[in-house]
Amino acid sequence: MTIDAGKTGLPVDVEHVGENRMLLNMGPQHPSTHGVLRLLIELDGEVVRACEADMGYLHRGVEKLIETHDYRGGITLTDRMDYTAG
Repeated sequence: MTIDAGKTGLPVDVEHVGENRMLLNMGPQHPSTHGVLRLLIELDGEVVRACEADMGYLHRGVEKLIETHDYRGGITLTDRMDYTAG
């Protein structure tokens, strides 16, 4: 089944690397989840040949902030790190 990207209204980033091979860039899926997960998928027709996951590529510097806080302050910061779970 072939889906025309123009009919779905979704942006599609595809690079053809061979006759039936292509690189597909998936993610982030929603504007509020930028930096959570991005997948670089190599397809051979409908078969996935390789998949590279880029998790957390949005670095917010929270790790460095925790170095300057005590235990109680660190808990507050780490609780706010996963902003999609709230």
